[in-house]
Amino acid sequence: MGQSTMGKQKQREMNHSQLQGSASDNRHVPSRVAKRNSSGKKPKKNRNFLLPSLFFIFILIPVSILIYVAFVYEPDDMLQTSANENEVSVETNTSPSGSDQVVTEDDEEQEETKPKPEADAVAEENAAKEAAAKKKAEQEKVAKEKAEKEQAAKEQAEKEQAAKEQAAKEQAEREAAERAQAEKEAREREEAEKKDPPASQRTHTVQASETLYRIAVNYYGSGDAVDKIKAANGLTSNEISVGQTLILP
Repeated sequence: MGQSTMGKQKQREMNHSQLQGSASDNRHVPSRVAKRNSSGKKPKKNRNFLLPSLFFIFILIPVSILIYVAFVYEPDDMLQTSANENEVSVETNTSPSGSDQVVTEDDEEQEETKPKPEADAVAEENAAKEAAAKKKAEQEKVAKEKAEKEQAAKEQAEKEQAAKEQAAKEQAEREAAERAQAEKEAREREEAEKKDPPASQRTHTVQASETLYRIAVNYYGSGDAVDKIKAANGLTSNEISVGQTLILP
């Protein structure tokens, strides 16, 4: 019995020591509330640091830039206004850097590869219309000149034909008048010869507008006597002059 009592007492002492050990361990382990409180303090520190940073970025920096631009910064560009001419001219630095030159060359290449703007298309269309109208006007002018030349040539031909017809008509009228006059003189001469017998040899004095043909018809009744009159007077042509005396064989 004494041994069992001692065993129970040892068991109690061991349980008591275990309880004390677990309690000491629990004292060293932080609770959830302690963790939550410790984690809640950190955002306060970060929030207190963020406000000065925002104040510095959004207020101090812009104010510093404005002060610099207003009192210190002097731009290279010069703006000149002319009140009389109402013109604005801007002078800039004309010496571009290497990067600017590269960008400019790229822009030029892009502009060259771009399609033509609408204004150029309209200009080309207007130029084509003007060229077509000019060509049409030239063709109409050439056709008009050709028609005028043809009309002038036609009128000239008609005038020449009319002149030829008029000349032929006048020539026919002259010849008819000469024949009528020769026939009249021949009849008168025949009547005179009937009254007075002719001499062995006759002569004739050439009058105005008389020809050998007319004289031959008057005296011989036919133009075939022209050669006989020429032979009797030693003439080599049909030309005779007024007042000339001809022997009529």
